[in-house]
Amino acid sequence: MTKHPFKRYSIENNNGIFIELSDLGATITKILMPKNNQRYDVVLGFNDDSAYFDYTACYFGGIIGRVANRIAKGTFELNDERYHIETNEGNNTLHSGNDGYQLRHWEVVSSTSNAITFKLVSPHLDQGFPGELKLAVTYTITDDNALTITYHGESDRPTVFNPTNHSYFNLNGHDSGNIMKHRLWIDGRQYSVLNDESIPKGHEDVSNTPMDFTTERVIGEQQASGFDDNYMLNHRSAHKVATLIGDQTGIAMDVFTDMPCVQLYTGNGLDNVPGKDGAIYDQFAGVCLETQFEPNSVNSESPPIIDGEKIYRTVYQFRNL
Repeated sequence: MTKHPFKRYSIENNNGIFIELSDLGATITKILMPKNNQRYDVVLGFNDDSAYFDYTACYFGGIIGRVANRIAKGTFELNDERYHIETNEGNNTLHSGNDGYQLRHWEVVSSTSNAITFKLVSPHLDQGFPGELKLAVTYTITDDNALTITYHGESDRPTVFNPTNHSYFNLNGHDSGNIMKHRLWIDGRQYSVLNDESIPKGHEDVSNTPMDFTTERVIGEQQASGFDDNYMLNHRSAHKVATLIGDQTGIAMDVFTDMPCVQLYTGNGLDNVPGKDGAIYDQFAGVCLETQFEPNSVNSESPPIIDGEKIYRTVYQFRNL
């Protein structure tokens, strides 16, 4: 059962791109793309809000926070104090535990035909994190077919801040099956080497490994078992960091961000999930390109700190429509 009377909203541009969003999790529920006199819905999701609570492990289209990805042993230290976060993936925390922002009701604070802003107030020690965080997330679709996600955080004291959007893309259409024949390019020469609990233990160069997408390649030809891996981006300023191309439609999506990493996840864990419009989502039904900081970065020498105000932006720009 849903825990709030959630509502859906829409934004669109003058080229026929239509985006549906929910105040449950500030979630992207649909992205309709015009192509060859058809409209392709290119993100996975659910028609019924209650399904987002029934299938919480999917995270379809939601805003992840306060910290995306994994925290080793669910603990970290900040300003000589140790904090403990719920462990929900073995010994570790994934996407801030079971009470993540993707399952919260967000307030709509502004809405126009092509932009909408959702706001969430996360109090001190919410999920176990220190400090009150006010997070505003704005989605804007422009007539150059760019969907910009702006994360505007305000904190009342130093805390950690690593949000992302967890949309699964299938540029052939959400109900078309496997994305492993999509082509992918990633502007990252290094990736995080993981231990057996998916916690980084170092970095390696992608050269001569299946992780190498520095030239555009077919996803499944690189590694048939799929990916759930973090790439260290080559630049730390807003620039193009990835390109994804649907093999059947030819629809292309360029990703731009000012965040330092992108997590490539090919939906390895999806299994007989009943999605929108009668679709069944199985393994590799969608691919995520989650812009964020490195997993377990809260325990690194350069944690993702906010102390006052911080803004991050990610852009998904579509072409070949």
